[in-house]
Amino acid sequence: MKEVIFKALLPEGCELLGMVALAVLCATFVVQLCYYIFVYGRIKPHRNPSAPAEDRAEEGLSVIIPLYKSDHGFLNERLPLFLNQRKAKYEVVVVNVTGDVEVAEQLNLMCITAGDRLTTTKLAADPLFPISTKMAINVGIKAARYENLLFTIPDCAPRSNRWADMMARGFVDHDIVLGYASLAPRKGFWNGVIRCANMAQSVRWLSFAVRQRPHRGTLCNLGLKKSVYFGARGFNHLNLNMGEDDLFVMTIANKKNTIATMGGSATIDRMAWGGLEWWLPLRMKLSYPFRFYPFRVKLGTGLELWSRAIFFLAAIVVALFLPLQAKIVAATLVVLRLLLVMWEMKRIARRLSEKGLLWAYPLYDLVAPAVEAGLAIRRRFVPKYMWR
Repeated sequence: MKEVIFKALLPEGCELLGMVALAVLCATFVVQLCYYIFVYGRIKPHRNPSAPAEDRAEEGLSVIIPLYKSDHGFLNERLPLFLNQRKAKYEVVVVNVTGDVEVAEQLNLMCITAGDRLTTTKLAADPLFPISTKMAINVGIKAARYENLLFTIPDCAPRSNRWADMMARGFVDHDIVLGYASLAPRKGFWNGVIRCANMAQSVRWLSFAVRQRPHRGTLCNLGLKKSVYFGARGFNHLNLNMGEDDLFVMTIANKKNTIATMGGSATIDRMAWGGLEWWLPLRMKLSYPFRFYPFRVKLGTGLELWSRAIFFLAAIVVALFLPLQAKIVAATLVVLRLLLVMWEMKRIARRLSEKGLLWAYPLYDLVAPAVEAGLAIRRRFVPKYMWR
């Protein structure tokens, strides 16, 4: 029976090539099936932490934001959104590293208006001794009044006035809270593509956190307890001006002390300052710590991308060199995979409160392996500890 099937699918003289191509196509299809159903698919049913009991509801929360440039959009538009959160025992700690007198004066005036909900501290900027993000956050942690800490950056704004409350729920039974950060929508084709890419990349580490194998978060929306930070003696990889949300998280996170919180009210929106010309350099920089990841994390992240790339390549080989019957088999698998992927991403996008992105996912799905491979090759030629 097998011989009859292979003779129908494979031309004479190409049996070995055809068998290999079809076997690879089927194997990678199964791998993709497992990822989208059993790994990424677990995001949809994930439940956020429930509201704490009354005796835990009023635990304090400090939000730490390092400010490196004179950003009046942050001071006038985004900072008020952080200050207007519904949580009672709550403060925003702005670490002013700008060296701008006008910014300092505006922050002081806002402190008078906001009262104890806004705390400011500053570090003297020095071109000879640049202040890293880790140094600024460390100062903010020491200035914070409360044990529970949330970190974000000036480019971000909470989507809801319940953001702090939703994220704070994770601290009731856990030490580390991983939140989702969306890219704010703008006009233009490429904005939709990079927003889709941001969602897909976030899905990778969120799905691992949901499966109780956390290895990273995003500095735009990351929470941890002060005691955990000092228990680990602060940040690691101090010769890198990055890694707070991945290299450090890997050292302190485990399946018992970490939880993911996602959904509209718990989401941070990050400003998108451009299209591909802005996104690709940022993506290159943020992907740099990947070279320091342990093998298990690299394997778990890379296996889906590599199997996707090999699946597409095997389908192309079948389409070019094998007879019609084999082409029909390959086309069927490609269509089935696409339907599965779109169905799962629709469910995930709804869970993450992302709208209007599914049209861009087939394009991202096709080009992502090539983009990630390009970034990996470029990382090979970037000097170690380039971003000090």
